[in-house]
Amino acid sequence: MVPFSLSAAQRSLELAQEAIYAGRYAQAIQLSTDALDLLDSLPPSPEREALRYSLLLERGRARVLTGDYEALSDFQRVREESPDPAQRTEALVGLADCHNGLGEYGLAEEEYRLAEQEAVVGNQDLNLIRAWTGLGNLYWKQGHVEDAIRILRQARLRLQRTPDVYELGRVMINLGIAHDFAGQLDQAIEAYEEALKCFRALGNDHRAAAVLNNVGELFQELRDLERALSYHEEAAKLADQVGANRIAVDVTRNIGVDLLLLGRYSEAMMCLHQALARAREMRDKDLVLQALFSLGDAYLRQGEAQRALAIASELAAEAAAVGSELHQARAKWLQGRAHLAQGERALAQQVLQEALGNAHALPSRWLLWQLHATLGRATDDPQLAQVHFQIAADFIQQICDALTDPNLRALFISQPEVRAVLQRINET
Repeated sequence: MVPFSLSAAQRSLELAQEAIYAGRYAQAIQLSTDALDLLDSLPPSPEREALRYSLLLERGRARVLTGDYEALSDFQRVREESPDPAQRTEALVGLADCHNGLGEYGLAEEEYRLAEQEAVVGNQDLNLIRAWTGLGNLYWKQGHVEDAIRILRQARLRLQRTPDVYELGRVMINLGIAHDFAGQLDQAIEAYEEALKCFRALGNDHRAAAVLNNVGELFQELRDLERALSYHEEAAKLADQVGANRIAVDVTRNIGVDLLLLGRYSEAMMCLHQALARAREMRDKDLVLQALFSLGDAYLRQGEAQRALAIASELAAEAAAVGSELHQARAKWLQGRAHLAQGERALAQQVLQEALGNAHALPSRWLLWQLHATLGRATDDPQLAQVHFQIAADFIQQICDALTDPNLRALFISQPEVRAVLQRINET
């Protein structure tokens, strides 16, 4: 048996890094863990300790990418013990990524901001890009889409100076989500296409599955349901092949929504309940929030307003706990629609007005037109109702203006909910 050596540990580190870029996260974790276990057999030296911290960082990154936020312990050790400023800053980004995933958004933002400062002082481009990517991800989760787009564009620009295909892919998938939330669908598709190109160039099916899932969700929003389901089934297949458990949860949720909108209710509810249960097992707050909204929406679309209200209350409490204005607004929109379905118009108007307060601070054209359209239906005063329908139509027009692709524009306009708003405006 060949004795373990520093060069062997270095090779294990390089292989773990390659595995992360290729999306083989379980392999990266195993390589790092095996090398860490063997390092103690080597005599103490600064080189040994530097390798130990590098291996902890790679293992931590791989664990986060699988949704294992126990990676905190790896990053904490490097942050507390490493004498290398770049390693300590990288560990701080890792800590922020964990707290972001766990829904501790305030703490995550503080850590990303501190990492940003340290990276600027230390001229650490890659750590700066990772901190900005983390902030962009955090901002779109909270609904601060303009802030997300701004900082992700900063990261993309900095990558021209420090090219890294993997990090570019991460920036572009987050930028795609932010553009989608903003109602800038053309730009969202362009960003997703660039992200997919990056991950396929690396052979990273794990991240490619995430991009395909998001593209499918965009077509779901446009109600091109057959195309959405096709993307989601491809994403599910890839996620299953590579053991991408975290991505598989959201793909399952999206397939549930596709099936719901196609009228396949029993299959849809099975998927949505499964997605929520698995999201809770993983303790991933964003996945839980999205699954709760989709489940509540599903109950409402099937006429079960009381069950939808119960889910909406749970969603509101979870969203308030993590400080997500986006999900607070979505919870109130769900509550307002449920009250309206039960004939409680005054309650519906009150909750929907509160939702507008959350939504206008975001802003998300997509959510805003839907809120105003629902308020138009809930309002007893015909003139005030018409004002809400007109505002909804204005936001719809803004989304259309941003769609340079005529096919996408036609898809968006053909949605029954959109047509109902425009017809109401045309009639007057």
